[in-house]
Amino acid sequence: MAESCAIKVVCRFRPLNERELKEGPTICVQVPSEGTVFIPVNGERVPERTFNLDRVFDWNTHQKQVYDFAAKPIVDAVLKGFNGTVFAYGQTGSGKSFTMEGDHTNPEKQGVIPRMVATVFEAIDSADEPIEFTVKVSIVEIYMERVRDLLDPKKDNLKVHEDKARSIYVGDVTEEY
Repeated sequence: MAESCAIKVVCRFRPLNERELKEGPTICVQVPSEGTVFIPVNGERVPERTFNLDRVFDWNTHQKQVYDFAAKPIVDAVLKGFNGTVFAYGQTGSGKSFTMEGDHTNPEKQGVIPRMVATVFEAIDSADEPIEFTVKVSIVEIYMERVRDLLDPKKDNLKVHEDKARSIYVGDVTEEY
């Protein structure tokens, strides 16, 4: 697979929400370059609080920029037959849902998931007529060490398995076609 599809570690700082803006925000990080973020100590940059990643997206970054860098190469690889995963991690309120889902009613604020779906179906729609596609999707949430099926919320303690035939997989997860 191309280098652009290698594992990437990115950090996304979501925009402030209405409540935070009303409270008079204090931004506690600095992003001096697109691959570095640091937490100042007495206003200064110190090595133990400086983090280098493949990319850092600050609070002014548009959803499309995050998608184009972090997820679109994965979708492109999936369309070539590879498996792909986009994994969002962070504490409650840090912006995972905003980044992954966004605002479905506003095209500018759509998150990674609706953009991925649109890209997949646009590619299918523009493919040569004799090519057939099977699209299968699972969406899970890992919270408090429990794996929950977001397509069937009754399944809220799924187990992760590994075997030679399927590699690593989530047992009994809903796979929508």
